[in-house]
Amino acid sequence: MVDGEQAAGVDSTLQRATAARAPVLTLRQAGVLLGLVGLVTGICLALPAKSDPWHDFFDLRVYHGAVQWWLDGRPLYEFRYNATPYGLTYPPFAGLLLVPSTLLSFPAMVVVHTVASATVLVLLVRWLITPLARRHGWALPFAWLAALPLAFLLEPVRETLGFGQVNLLLAGLVLADVVALRRGWRWAGAGTGLAAAVKLTPAVFVLYLLVTRRLRAAGTAVAVAGAATLVTFAVTPGTSWQFWTETLWQTERVGQVDKVANQSLLGGLARLADPDEPSRALWAVLAVVVLAVALTRAARAVRAGDELAGIALTGLAACLVSPISWTHHFVWLLPACVVLLDLAAGRPRAGEVRRAARARWSAAAGLAAVVLIWSSSVVWAFDLRSPHHWDDGWAGMVPQNAYLLVTLALVLLLPARAPVRE
Repeated sequence: MVDGEQAAGVDSTLQRATAARAPVLTLRQAGVLLGLVGLVTGICLALPAKSDPWHDFFDLRVYHGAVQWWLDGRPLYEFRYNATPYGLTYPPFAGLLLVPSTLLSFPAMVVVHTVASATVLVLLVRWLITPLARRHGWALPFAWLAALPLAFLLEPVRETLGFGQVNLLLAGLVLADVVALRRGWRWAGAGTGLAAAVKLTPAVFVLYLLVTRRLRAAGTAVAVAGAATLVTFAVTPGTSWQFWTETLWQTERVGQVDKVANQSLLGGLARLADPDEPSRALWAVLAVVVLAVALTRAARAVRAGDELAGIALTGLAACLVSPISWTHHFVWLLPACVVLLDLAAGRPRAGEVRRAARARWSAAAGLAAVVLIWSSSVVWAFDLRSPHHWDDGWAGMVPQNAYLLVTLALVLLLPARAPVRE
């Protein structure tokens, strides 16, 4: 009997040693990853010229130039990059945070920003995929590595990296609050407040915290955003006053509302009304309705135990109701796709005991539609091929608003998942 136990112990030790020596990836998994990377690279190279991922870090050039202009003693919000209409549109607190970047050359700033954004992307993918991999028996780290090129395929991700935008960094701050809430940390809400101080759109997540009854976290978010704004007023009162009383309301500084790059509700209405101006009253009503529906569904998702669905719904709704939401702003597609992937893999919806085959196929079809459309750059193929948006009729109007329509469908239909033990 003792010999048997000793033999079992030896076998167990050998198994652990063998597992420790096993390769991180099998040959087959490595082949699949290489195939995915090749596929994504080929798709990106074949995309319409305006939507490829190589945008020469245009927005990062704007940030760098605007802050350097400001430090030279000129008004921050009067800067225009290389005779274009584009300058800094964020609150002056963002300008303060960017001041240290002027100590770097622009190539060095590109490296730092790209590494930071890519690191956040890797961490987000790992955080989002790990629970699914453990639940459904997917091998790690293969699941993480396979998800990364697919995440890059989504236009918001690749454009955020190509333009040198801050969307992934801000999403990371907001999602850090999700971790803080789960663990009961007292500073939960600080990430949302900091993100809202840098860029106004994340302030919608304060409403999310309120409707999900995280009053302490909502208060922390407001306090952090308010403190950052007050500090900026103390450091640079003139610039702060100009932004909050003038620049904030000059939406034309951001860009043309009817450009296909703007996939917000107002952008869609502007294209529908072309060549006339869209009704701002109609937009306001639609924005309130969409936000109310999204926050209601988000609150229900959280009560059902699906925080990720609630965050995804809120982030996508924020993009829809903002007057200007460029395609790279929609990074909240990432958590939405993970919710759909989990449902397609077999996790039941909230209120269901087990997942029906038809419902799984429905989630899989929804995921495929979101990924295919949001990686196709279809809106750019119909980017004002004629003088007016309506010149191609509905055959042109629908593709021009494809991202908007898909996002609206997600806000209205994205299911919450049934709670499970992680």
